[in-house]
Amino acid sequence: MKVLLPLLVAIPVALAADKAKIDPSKIPLPVSRKVDFTRDVYPIFKESCLSCHGAEKQKGKYRMDTREGAFKVTDDYGPAILAGKSEGSAIIHMVSNLIDEMLMPPPSDKPGQSEKLTAEQIGILRAWIDRGAVWPDGPIQEVIKPVTFATDVRPVFAQACGSCHTGPSAKGGFAVDTAEAVLKGGSGYGKVITPGNPAKSSILTILAGKDEDLPEPEKHTLSARQVALVEKWILQGAK
Repeated sequence: MKVLLPLLVAIPVALAADKAKIDPSKIPLPVSRKVDFTRDVYPIFKESCLSCHGAEKQKGKYRMDTREGAFKVTDDYGPAILAGKSEGSAIIHMVSNLIDEMLMPPPSDKPGQSEKLTAEQIGILRAWIDRGAVWPDGPIQEVIKPVTFATDVRPVFAQACGSCHTGPSAKGGFAVDTAEAVLKGGSGYGKVITPGNPAKSSILTILAGKDEDLPEPEKHTLSARQVALVEKWILQGAK
């Protein structure tokens, strides 16, 4: 007991020291709008977390598809989700990369396999936690969020493709200014989108960097998350 006592005392001291290193100013701010767990929060969990922390696999003995699992108090980092205080929630510290070697989702050596949460996504999680981290009872009803060109896809194309594919002088006659222009296609490839049918939409092959006939395919490659967004837009009718 005399040997163990100093070790037992040292453990909470070490944990307190780790928490003291957390700089709240480095955490993205909560979004100002009202967020809903089913509509806004759970889709983030499903996309970025459940492959490692779901029903089939629980890395680090942590599970996020149930309320009991998600609100677990971890041995090393305190409460994963501290209702009413996102700054004190370990999950926020991890997705903000504030704990050494504990960035979540973890980085991958395979491009597109694991992407950091955006500041917007972290802000959504913070707003949800700060307002009580309400998790509804019963099975979670999956919400299919409408993906529109104006709100979701155009900003991606403008950032990634706008320098070459804008206006009358767009390369290959393919412009991304409007949904109509994208659906029209270009002079080289013709129509590259079949609304409602991603399998017949060659733009996805191009954006994934898998078109071997395209010069400099790396310049046309989007992240896996962005490609998935365009695919959802096409699947929903490309409106």
